[in-house]
Amino acid sequence: MKKAFFTSYLFVFFSLITPAPLMASAGDVYINEVAWMGTKANSADEWIELYNSSDADIDVGGWKLYEASGQTLIIDFSGAGFKNSKISAHGYFLVERGDDQTVSDIPADLFGSFSGGGLSNSGEHLVLKNKDGVSIDEANFSSGWPAGKASPDYASMERIDPSLSGSDAKNWASNNGSKTQGKDSKGAPISGTPKSQNSVFLDPASSG
Repeated sequence: MKKAFFTSYLFVFFSLITPAPLMASAGDVYINEVAWMGTKANSADEWIELYNSSDADIDVGGWKLYEASGQTLIIDFSGAGFKNSKISAHGYFLVERGDDQTVSDIPADLFGSFSGGGLSNSGEHLVLKNKDGVSIDEANFSSGWPAGKASPDYASMERIDPSLSGSDAKNWASNNGSKTQGKDSKGAPISGTPKSQNSVFLDPASSG
């Protein structure tokens, strides 16, 4: 009886001190970096990074990422390539196209086909939706990417201020080389910052 009571007590105690994942709303998770150009190893090795700006973990199980203003599904946050269902508070989530070798030295949280054709070099309108179909963030650049560099640089497109609109062209810049992280499938350094703070990041708290 005492053992059962003690076990129940521990369950209640740890339930109270372990916060449940936050139910995200618009503004909590951002499309933070887009490698629409791929990498020097392979232009098809595209990847996208999300950022959780909240103070709690967020469960992204069942979320979906779309292009064509939400009409064409790029990748479903479920299935065989879905490795991690949560983005930690103020943490990053890496989505890789194809397999987990796109960024060879950093494990992907999710990888998949990117709807087969991948991201167009001429631009996309990306929309991130939660499991209920509610739009969480978007980056509307169907007429052309505002940043990022294709061959020969293959520099990612990084969001500057996460508190500002993801569809504001002035809120994006190419990785400037002051900070990089990760290696491509052939072991060469990536001109980007997958699962790390962007090289052009501007902290909203310091800009007021």
